[in-house]
Amino acid sequence: MISLKRSAGTELARTPDKRMRSTDTMEEADVMAVPIWSAGSLNDTCVRSRRRGRGDGLGCTLQCGDVDENVLLVARSLRLNLSLLKNVQTLRKHVVDYCFLDDWNYAHNEQLVYYNRHAALTRANMLTMLPDVGLCDAVIECWSMLMNRLETDEYDFQRMSFFGIRHMDYLTELLQSADQTTQNDTVLDNLYEMWDLYIQDSQDVFNLNAYFLFVPFNIEGHFACVCFNYKSGTVDLLDHQLHPDPNKSKICKLASIIGSALSDYLESNEVCRGSEMIMFEHRQIKFPWQSSSPNLPESGLFTMMHMLMYDGNPFDHEDLRRKLSRRYLVVQLTAARILADINTIRDEVVGKVNQFLVEKDDIWTRVHA
Repeated sequence: MISLKRSAGTELARTPDKRMRSTDTMEEADVMAVPIWSAGSLNDTCVRSRRRGRGDGLGCTLQCGDVDENVLLVARSLRLNLSLLKNVQTLRKHVVDYCFLDDWNYAHNEQLVYYNRHAALTRANMLTMLPDVGLCDAVIECWSMLMNRLETDEYDFQRMSFFGIRHMDYLTELLQSADQTTQNDTVLDNLYEMWDLYIQDSQDVFNLNAYFLFVPFNIEGHFACVCFNYKSGTVDLLDHQLHPDPNKSKICKLASIIGSALSDYLESNEVCRGSEMIMFEHRQIKFPWQSSSPNLPESGLFTMMHMLMYDGNPFDHEDLRRKLSRRYLVVQLTAARILADINTIRDEVVGKVNQFLVEKDDIWTRVHA
């Protein structure tokens, strides 16, 4: 492990009586036919996750409708994959259709997610979820915040905590200077201050004493995650790419840098076993979908699913094995961010989606003319 150490001193209340049928046109359906989505149960399914017994609706307590309802979809990216959406609940379909809409009447800078001042997403941010585009860091930042909230809601003791990704500037500097004989204490101090701020912004849903600490990162568009596994005493690299020679891999080198820096940070915060982390064994966790070549456009999706599913043991997930199925996950995870209970502007966005349903025929004509 690369050693880094600072120098001393340094209203959604009722279910509608009538819903728009797939055979209705907007001219035939009146405004009252537009759904008013009601409070639901945690049995509303989004994706399969490690949170057994949760569904998993990923923190959304709205009733999201049926999965077998045909709806008119406008966004081109969704219309290319209609067969994948048959198992997606109605509200989630409408929300993602609204999110991925490419129409001049719907601004790319419209805010769709706001968890806190550092965890917020616009339509432009969400569009980076699309295949072959390449994810932006802001999406991972929000995902980490959502993961922390879900973990806190489920357990009395938070077993897992997730850092955001806004630390990348400092980690990049540490990686670039890793081969130098002297280290930059200022960069380390800035990194630790960033982690302090992240924990403060997490609103009491972050536990430095958790059994598993996840640190996502991004090198030149390649997303991956390091998990500090206190149960096994290991630093686990979760990546979609195999690294046969860790000594030649920037990903493995950065994982080592993160391990050393976080060990120092935990020790300085008087966290139990923080000083032990410097001795943890590094290992690469194997997954069925790994390959020797990087898949940069989808690396962010793999990273989010690794954060969602990993509990210290290797796992399989059939939707991650196939490219077409991964597009289904893109739809579900996009809807999850917007519909999560912690999204403070969710009701506003759902209201816009209801209005969007009224205008869909006109939008279809503009977009597909």
